[in-house]
Amino acid sequence: MIKLKKDKVYFVGEIGINHSGSIKKIKQYIDLANKYGIDAIKLQLGTPSRFTTLENKKRFNLRTKTMVGTDKIDALVKYAKKKKVLLFASPITEDYVSLVAKKFGVIKVASGDINFLPILKEANKTKKLTIISTGASKLNEISNIFKIFKNKKKVILMHCISNYPTSIENANLINIPYFKKKFGVNVGYSNHVLGTSACEVAITLGARIIEFHFTDNKKRSFIDHQISFEPKDFIKLKNKSEQIIKSIGTKRFNQFPSEKNFKELRKGIIYLNDLKKGMILKNENLGFARPATHLSFDEIKNVIGKQLKKDVKKHYLTRKGDFK
Repeated sequence: MIKLKKDKVYFVGEIGINHSGSIKKIKQYIDLANKYGIDAIKLQLGTPSRFTTLENKKRFNLRTKTMVGTDKIDALVKYAKKKKVLLFASPITEDYVSLVAKKFGVIKVASGDINFLPILKEANKTKKLTIISTGASKLNEISNIFKIFKNKKKVILMHCISNYPTSIENANLINIPYFKKKFGVNVGYSNHVLGTSACEVAITLGARIIEFHFTDNKKRSFIDHQISFEPKDFIKLKNKSEQIIKSIGTKRFNQFPSEKNFKELRKGIIYLNDLKKGMILKNENLGFARPATHLSFDEIKNVIGKQLKKDVKKHYLTRKGDFK
């Protein structure tokens, strides 16, 4: 099950149809996920004739060729579990929602189905965690989701831009904190920007689940391969994410432990003249300069009127032992 944490990013490798319908290839992607630390691998499952019209024969034939048979799912889930990788799927047609919920325990709704009530209502009925991408949506369409899903703990929104690839200036990542505040749910990011920069910014803005297309070779012909991360890209992102999480830290209430020498930066009280033992200190005898290792500038009221116990030098710090 997916459990998001503040101090860790959950990574989902979307292999879509990058496996070309090969069970062996899917297992290889699961192996790569296990090797490099990708938390989950995601498939797309559905009935081709319910997904795309027969008028688009190329797309229909591609989906038919690459669709994973339902008889193969149990073995794949078992294999992924053995490799400590979560396997789940997007039901791209409504007849697959209950199967996806039963077999994987997590449902991913594709951006194209954000307003498709048959999938949304079926997903809600399962009471399983449902991750919903928001690409190409209107704000009211996102709001309408929560007329169906009343339990917000069972929903994760994914900010997404439905453009392949998405240019960095069109990533609009400000929607991550915006959606989180507006809808009161966890918000992640589904990436279509080339490179890892957008994902890094998304993490900085609070996304703790990042989805990216995943391949073993970007040079393969289908466009999903070209916009995908190879293992080397993911390694870079994972390392960056750990640095980003560390850099975010905690809110300031006091000096942080790393600032233990903060008094070196503060102004202390100094003598403005060479003064003799027995003198009564006046305001005109005192000034301020770094550091505040003995007396801070705001303690001057406790120094004025004190009698010196010894001679003191001009531009030297005052010390409690200097006066009575």
